[in-house]
Amino acid sequence: MSAAAVALAAAAVGLAGTPASAAGCSHGLRLYYNSNQAGAYACYVNGSDNFAGDVFTSAGAGSGQPVKNNAASARNYRSFTGDTWPTARIFFNSNWGGVYDDVDAGTARNLKNTYNNNASLTWVL
Repeated sequence: MSAAAVALAAAAVGLAGTPASAAGCSHGLRLYYNSNQAGAYACYVNGSDNFAGDVFTSAGAGSGQPVKNNAASARNYRSFTGDTWPTARIFFNSNWGGVYDDVDAGTARNLKNTYNNNASLTWVL
C-alpha cells in the first residue's frame, strides 16, 4: 500500500495525530519498550507519521526513552466489546514507509519486521 493510500485510510478512520496519555490506552495501541508487552509503554489512539519526539511515558524499563526505533512489542486494545476497531500497522520508516508489522484488534505480539526499528503508525480496516 502506498504512503498516500495509508494516509487516506487513516484519515477515513479519523485516527491521525499524536500519542495519547496513558489513560487513553484502554482503547488504542500500546507500544512497549521490551518484548512480551513488558517495560515502559507509549499509548496511541491516533496514528503518527513520525515517532520522533515521542517517549515511553509509563514506569518500567525504558521509561523516558524515545519510542522511535525502540519498541519491541505492542498490544491493540478494543474500545468496547463488539465494536469494530482497526488493525494497528507499525512501519519501519517515517511517513508510513517500508516494511511493517500488523497488530490486529484485541491482540498483542512481539514486533518482527519493525523490532527496535519503528518510525510511524497508522490504522487500517
